[in-house]
Amino acid sequence: MLILFDAYGTLLDWHGGIAHALAQEDVPADEAARLANEIRDTQLRLAWHAALTEAYRDFDRLTLDAVTHVLQGHLDAPAVERIARAQDDLPVFSDVAEGLEKLRGERLAILSNGTLRALQAALAARGLLFAFHHVVSVDPVRTYKPARRAYQHALQTLRVEKRDVLFVSSNDWDAAAAEHFGFHACLLSRSGSRALPYRRSPRAVIRSMADLPALLSSIRTP
Repeated sequence: MLILFDAYGTLLDWHGGIAHALAQEDVPADEAARLANEIRDTQLRLAWHAALTEAYRDFDRLTLDAVTHVLQGHLDAPAVERIARAQDDLPVFSDVAEGLEKLRGERLAILSNGTLRALQAALAARGLLFAFHHVVSVDPVRTYKPARRAYQHALQTLRVEKRDVLFVSSNDWDAAAAEHFGFHACLLSRSGSRALPYRRSPRAVIRSMADLPALLSSIRTP
């Protein structure tokens, strides 16, 4: 079975990395956390709009647009560009290294809305690039998750069947869409929050990457 991970918010701490970058620009910690949340929300809304209207712009551009929109009047243009570039050097969550070690020997891949350039940069910065057999960006199909075409792109790129994929995301809308598409989908909810009542909910919810081997075993066992 292939274990297919989302990247931002699941492996890479997008919020923490952007909040840290804002703090480096002398933004107070509470304000940095609030602005990071607003930037992420704006980034995702832009991505979903691009997917629905088929007016694609790559994720690097969407991130810069989101950062520029939110930080207008807060920081100057060079600082805004530094915040946007922080996406290339995000920290990983504390359970990622141990979780990946427990999955050694499994086939691991990533499916992300991010550009391949940004994903490779962030993973390489944390020494994780070669922990994955493949890093798949939606960029070639010019749409964004949760569009079905994004998940189909992963199947075609990785040459697997839906039933042979365990998809892991900390974004409930992503996990629910992957389950609806036909993957075995898992919500990685470190905070303990529940998924919204989507038409198809992810079949499993875990609290840590360390829980994945047991979940994988239960899926493999009839």
